[in-house]
Amino acid sequence: MKKIVGIFFFIIINYQLLIINCYAQQDAQYSMYMFNQLALNPAYAGSREALSSTLAYRDQWTGISGAPTTAAFTIQAPLTNKHMGLGLEILSDKLGPENTSAVLFSYAYRIRLGKGKLSFGLRMGMYDYAFDWSKIDYKDQGDIYSAQASTSKITGSGDFGLYYYSRTFYWGLGMTHLNQGKISNVSSTDSSARQTVHFFMPIGKSFEVGNVVINPSLLFKGGGNIPTETDLNLNILLKEHLWLGVSWRSTYGLVFLTQYMINEKMRVGYSYDYGMNKIGIAGKGTHEIMIAYDINIHGTKMVMPRFL
Repeated sequence: MKKIVGIFFFIIINYQLLIINCYAQQDAQYSMYMFNQLALNPAYAGSREALSSTLAYRDQWTGISGAPTTAAFTIQAPLTNKHMGLGLEILSDKLGPENTSAVLFSYAYRIRLGKGKLSFGLRMGMYDYAFDWSKIDYKDQGDIYSAQASTSKITGSGDFGLYYYSRTFYWGLGMTHLNQGKISNVSSTDSSARQTVHFFMPIGKSFEVGNVVINPSLLFKGGGNIPTETDLNLNILLKEHLWLGVSWRSTYGLVFLTQYMINEKMRVGYSYDYGMNKIGIAGKGTHEIMIAYDINIHGTKMVMPRFL
């Protein structure tokens, strides 16, 4: 136990050292991440105690041409050996002339700790960064990229995560792109663009008040030379079927979300981001939809069917 705590504090104290040479945020952003944290943390794999699949689509800043659009499919499950979980994510993320595709595999190993479980996760995968440089207007026609019609770079990524959860509580730390792989080889110098290390630290707690569940949560996230951003969330579950929620995202604005649990297996969700900074106002809103389906493949009781 002392070794586990020591490792935990070592990671917390030193994560800033890992991102000291990074330059910008690159990972896709989601507003309903609290309902499927596999995108943030490989240690989440298998934690729903079911074969769980999720399909998500995000259309960001609909008022801006070339703004980000993201489509993602994830599937995860615990193995027959209940200490282990596996996950798969297939991602397509578009931003202006850039089209990023990825296939990512997650492995988690879980141990009992107190009233919950502590999970250690690793993720490996491949990213394909494709750029259509003809879509850019160049002020400097001698720019090295102006001579390129299009380029594509495939690079690997290595991620790490910790995740502790019980029926009513969770805390996690996910760190992505620890290898800082190259994104483009167009540059003739060693200044080629690289992946940046990102970190995601969510924490949430649920409370039952009659037949209502109240779930406040926080998410700290950052990467590169951008400031750390905080999401303050409050979700309420009514009559075991309808989630209603609101989030305050620092430096940006508000998020409104809802999720309806059609039955014990199927969930559908929608969120709307209302930006209050300059780009949020110009972007005129962001829409995100999610469809999730769980299958109890091992015949065991699901740990988190209602709260997390």
